Amino acid sequence: MNPLLSVSGVAKAFAGVQALRGVSFDLHPGEVHALVGENGAGKSTLIKVITGAHRPDAGTIEVDGRRINHNSPLVSRSLGIAAIYQQPALFPDLTVAENMAMGFESGGRWRLIDWRSRRARARELLDRIGARIDPDAPVSALTMPEQQMVEIAKSLGGQAKVLIMDEPTASLPEHEVANLFRVVRDLKSQGVGIIYISHRLDELYALADRVTVLRDGQTVATRPMKEVERPELIRLMVGREISAIFPKRDVEQGAVVLETRALGCRASGVRGVSLTIRAGEILGLAGLVGAGRTELARVLFGLTPATDGEILLRGQAAAIRTPADAVELGIAYVPEDRRRHGVILELPVVENATLAILRRITKGGFLDFDREREIAETYVEKLGVKTPSID
Repeated sequence: MNPLLSVSGVAKAFAGVQALRGVSFDLHPGEVHALVGENGAGKSTLIKVITGAHRPDAGTIEVDGRRINHNSPLVSRSLGIAAIYQQPALFPDLTVAENMAMGFESGGRWRLIDWRSRRARARELLDRIGARIDPDAPVSALTMPEQQMVEIAKSLGGQAKVLIMDEPTASLPEHEVANLFRVVRDLKSQGVGIIYISHRLDELYALADRVTVLRDGQTVATRPMKEVERPELIRLMVGREISAIFPKRDVEQGAVVLETRALGCRASGVRGVSLTIRAGEILGLAGLVGAGRTELARVLFGLTPATDGEILLRGQAAAIRTPADAVELGIAYVPEDRRRHGVILELPVVENATLAILRRITKGGFLDFDREREIAETYVEKLGVKTPSID
């Protein structure tokens, strides 16, 4: 069987950082092909090359045996390639039908719109994947799972032959994950080739036929999914045994450094949370989507200040009303959506690295640029940040 999609020897570099090094990958009709690797392995860059967002520095891409010499988002879409990202790319102020029409309607700028036909087509596509969504509903009123279903239906309307799903279950509750799996299997039975990207290995074993592993921008292996045991898959992803990556260390626990007593925030729905964390301890917070894990973190960091209960730091009551209060008390927060809430994309690494501590590196009202660079360089090295320059 000839592949739907074939990528051979693709390379791509950004400002001196080699993101892809001779990557090869193929996808067959009716196949779910998992693409895995650590953060920074090159998965996102490969997807952007396939969809035409990035032009490769070397290598070839073929769709249905036809070599694509000048790829672009418009060209890839015309060839039946569609991508569904973790955050759906829909216009919130347009209706479901209007958003979907952008994926399959053609014509010039000046034309009459057959609204009845547009709604009927949207309804047909939504029914095809079992999505009970009103075509006239504004996208802003939809839940995240509903928006993903709209994206899938939209791609089918555009006659997608290759569907790329990037972390599709990251924000879905358990019952919605089961529905997504059903849709994926239905699409597979219709001959659609699916590239499935996920860090959740259980999903891969439930859905995927094959798996390709990327590491440091290179193709490490492509194997039938059923032939790869979990420890072997992890070893391929990281380059060493799991026990060598995160060795269990016995650390003597110290005094309680953080304690909450019946902590609550009426605005975010956090109620009666009591916990303690000791020095040298890692405390995990578990729960389904919507259980309140992120909301609790935002309360502790002062983004949505507590309205009930207490927060104690080293036995002393702490009033955390703002993030600035939390930073001064030695609390750091790594948000779930780091692109939106964690960094300022327009600023260089050196400035992002010290945003939270500007007061500490300011003398007489002037920023100590040497100290700023020293801090940034230290943490780039310590955390293994892949960047050609902190500037």
